[in-house]
Amino acid sequence: MSTKRKMRRSGKSPNQLLEIVHGSMRDTAVARLPKEIRDALPRVHALVQDDPRLAIAELRTWIERDPLPMFFNWLGTAYGALGDLQAMEDTIRENYRRNPRYVFARVNYAQLCLDQRNLEGVREALGEGFNILALLGGRKRIHVSELTGYLYVVTRYHLQTGDRDAAETSFKILMDAAPDAPATDELWRRLYSSPRSLLFG
Repeated sequence: MSTKRKMRRSGKSPNQLLEIVHGSMRDTAVARLPKEIRDALPRVHALVQDDPRLAIAELRTWIERDPLPMFFNWLGTAYGALGDLQAMEDTIRENYRRNPRYVFARVNYAQLCLDQRNLEGVREALGEGFNILALLGGRKRIHVSELTGYLYVVTRYHLQTGDRDAAETSFKILMDAAPDAPATDELWRRLYSSPRSLLFG
């Protein structure tokens, strides 16, 4: 059973909440896909972690048939796992160009821009006001992985621009939503220059 939390909408009154889903989300877009694709998704996703080289070959085939945003997302991850950074970057850029409404396409492109110190590109991808609601297309629910990726980039952006207060604000939201995520540990070290284990064991 999925666990759920509520997060206050940034800049909104306390009674307006965004639901954070920690388990699987029922994706209506996925539900509309042909059964063959739906059935293949778990296996192909597992391949990205278990055998990224094979995953790349399969994902290229799937993309030719049905260029789903998640296929590009997984393809970029597989290239990254093999250390092919140029192919990963190219895939991230293509996904952002083709699928600007896909949250991970925007987050991954923003992270790419951040790594290249292209702060204007980060603002373009995530919006000048850094309001995640603008990326959700009216959705009231967000998966914790989407929120984690978004807050990771926003926190790093604020650190890079020297706005520590804003960085700590976004980091605290991340700590509440995904305390055990690797991104949370990394940001803790960036913010406080020490492993969390020294304080929390």
